[in-house]
Amino acid sequence: MSRRTNRIHTALLVAAVMAATFSCTSALQLQTVTQNHRQADYQGAYDELKSLETHYVERQGRLLFALDAGLLAHYAKQWDSSNRFLDEAERRIWEAYTESITANVASYLVNDNTRAYQGEDYEDIYANIFKALNYVHMGDPEAAMVELRRFAEKQQMLQNKYDTLMAAVDSTAGKQAGYQVDAGLSIRFSSSALGNWLHMVLARDSGEVSQAQFSANQVRQAFAKQPAIYPFKVPATVAKDLTFPAEGKVRVNLVAFTGLAPYKEEVVERFWLSPGNYVKIALPSMVERPTSVASIDVRLSNGTRFVLEPMEDIAMVAQEAFRLKRSYIESKTVIRSLLKSTGTAFIDATTDAMSSNAETSDEANSIQFYGTLLSFASRLFNEASEQADVRLSHFYPDMAWVGGVDLPVGTYDADVVYRDRSGRIIHEQNLTNLEVAHGNLGLWESVCPL
Repeated sequence: MSRRTNRIHTALLVAAVMAATFSCTSALQLQTVTQNHRQADYQGAYDELKSLETHYVERQGRLLFALDAGLLAHYAKQWDSSNRFLDEAERRIWEAYTESITANVASYLVNDNTRAYQGEDYEDIYANIFKALNYVHMGDPEAAMVELRRFAEKQQMLQNKYDTLMAAVDSTAGKQAGYQVDAGLSIRFSSSALGNWLHMVLARDSGEVSQAQFSANQVRQAFAKQPAIYPFKVPATVAKDLTFPAEGKVRVNLVAFTGLAPYKEEVVERFWLSPGNYVKIALPSMVERPTSVASIDVRLSNGTRFVLEPMEDIAMVAQEAFRLKRSYIESKTVIRSLLKSTGTAFIDATTDAMSSNAETSDEANSIQFYGTLLSFASRLFNEASEQADVRLSHFYPDMAWVGGVDLPVGTYDADVVYRDRSGRIIHEQNLTNLEVAHGNLGLWESVCPL
């Protein structure tokens, strides 16, 4: 067997092994964790996740584990542990971003699935919301407001972030592949009503009246200027949260989270460049899974009742933030696929040129045979290696709800009742020993996984 034949066989073997490698799944089995979460056994879900830490990190990386552990720890009321995990997640997301903006041409030839998970924007910004709530539960309003300010800063940075990333793609791999990057998209989410409302409540309870009034106005502005994100009315509690309660009473608010944020799935299209060569474009798409909750009412132990109303559709914010990122991913994917297909076309052209210059028909047939095999191996590699990155954390909520009530000083239990569209009760959570007093933080929290 000739050296050339040996090299061809080796190339085929390498292509087959690489294709098989790319085809391997990094799927993670979290059935017990998700089942415990769905049954509102948050401590059980958190403990089970921690028992899977080594396996989880090997399959999907440290960032995703930190996000999932941070959310489940929060739901399980492990406030300090939740903050440690979410701190880690924030740090890893920032490191991944700084790596992206300094990337070179070679990095665009690498499928995102082969790199450490970089995080979604909504995972990054809402980490600060849950860190703020952790600090609220730990009685540290100043640290909570720092997190809310960081949350607001990240929202304002989103547009600039993708302008920078798109420029980096265009100036490196885009020009080499002859692809024009679409840098004209703009984000329609720049201010969170939920973040501003939480800041309003904390500022009010900390005696910072002017800050509270400013944040209340920002809530109304978020609804007025972003109707695509906030298609529902401003919750009635906003108009009452800064009014002075009757003598002996204190304003108390409750925030509730329901459902689960979107998941990702792969969408594949193929475009033929010639009768024997095509480009495969595999892109991630976010799929919403709307909460089953249609209404929430709260029954207090003294007989008082009040309702919660939608404040923020977190799934919609996730979709809007992903809209910019998807354009960035699409640009990288098209560039990578074009460069790979160019390689296949080069193999085909070289095979034809070499066979036409062969000295004998046997040599020409041999060249065509092995050239066809190499071309097939190249197509096999291109097909198998182009897979969308559908990784995503598992436990962010779908919707945030808020409400408020004026109460006499005292200790209360609260029964939070969640109903579906038919009015059927689908979940209840009992909150106990809730202290209402002048000078306390008047913010409670409830969670429904459905």
